[in-house]
Amino acid sequence: MRVYRCYFLNERDRIEAYENIEADALHEAVDRAFALLRQQPKHHKAIEIWDGPNRLYPARRRRPGRSRISIAG
Repeated sequence: MRVYRCYFLNERDRIEAYENIEADALHEAVDRAFALLRQQPKHHKAIEIWDGPNRLYPARRRRPGRSRISIAG
């Protein structure tokens, strides 16, 4: 069983609180995190799941306009 860290974020995507979650797989940690989110005060708007220095959920998204593919004319 792994220990994931769940961060609870406010409307400005700032960390307001955290919980350590034990789970066998990431999807279990995400399910537990959303269950905890529903029990938290209303100012928590989102979650992030981390495993050490790696953010696992939500996965990092590429910034728009930063594609590696270029079209040569």
